[in-house]
Amino acid sequence: MPKNIQEEIENKIIDQITAGASGRLITFKPEKDAKGADLIVERRGEYKEKGFSFKVNSFIGSKENNSFVKDFLQDDFKADKDFYLLFVSFDEVLQKINEHIWLIPSLRFKDIADSVMSADGKKLLRFQAPLDIKSKDKYSKYLINIKELGKLLIKAFESGGKFDFKDTWFQESKAINLEGLKEFISEARANTYASNATFNDNPRLLGSLQLEFQKGDYFYRDIYFSEKKKFIGQEIVYKNNKPVWGMNYIGSYIDKNAEKFLKDSLLRLSKKCRFGESCEFEKREFKYQDTGQGSMEEFSGQEYIFLEGKNIYKLNYQGGLL
Repeated sequence: MPKNIQEEIENKIIDQITAGASGRLITFKPEKDAKGADLIVERRGEYKEKGFSFKVNSFIGSKENNSFVKDFLQDDFKADKDFYLLFVSFDEVLQKINEHIWLIPSLRFKDIADSVMSADGKKLLRFQAPLDIKSKDKYSKYLINIKELGKLLIKAFESGGKFDFKDTWFQESKAINLEGLKEFISEARANTYASNATFNDNPRLLGSLQLEFQKGDYFYRDIYFSEKKKFIGQEIVYKNNKPVWGMNYIGSYIDKNAEKFLKDSLLRLSKKCRFGESCEFEKREFKYQDTGQGSMEEFSGQEYIFLEGKNIYKLNYQGGLL
């Protein structure tokens, strides 16, 4: 693992703990630790209270690599009730740290890790988990969103040093079929703005334009404001009356012909555009371009329309799971 990427991962973990705990925790890198910890977390002002130690295990790859594999020498592995293992992957394609991380108690890891032999006959403890978080395995219970780490630590300190994984972001998101959600959003967009659907007569926000679509357990609402060739708005998707996904956007145009071509492009690319993927569509002198990054869970991007090479429309968007 290149030192700069390992350091970037550790610094992001520190930032997320600080933000999630609202400054109530102190995180630092020890000069030397008998268990090999990279980070120690303590409660601010609680000098007699024992903190948590973390070993940060990093992996460079992408989802095409299929799984995250990390080996530990069994004889050197030191487990303790306050010592935890963090497994964090860095996506070399997107050049960013994946937000899904594994947080595993060292005592528990010793029990559930695979026991293997190295080429030179040494006993190893192996962590091996799929990078595709939709694939369930024995480590799924310990998979969380890095943004939740600070909150989980606060709860752990308040409960006497015990983590509760029952209500983590991952466990909640597992109930949502991402492919099914994407299919619904694509259909909703195609049946509202892109197809000139009728606006709601009684929009929730004064002066706004509101479009809605419902199918099964899902409900979609697109609400936006438009004034002098500028617009700003948001899409929200509900499942069983609970908001589960959203996207906000802001844009502008200088040629009224942009809107008609935009709707045509959105219909043709409904399963790709505004989800964080990059895609293009050309028709005669018009060109549509979406330069997105990320996934359904968290994404951002820019959308452009060119007329004979001249930019006549631009939109910035960002969104993801709630």
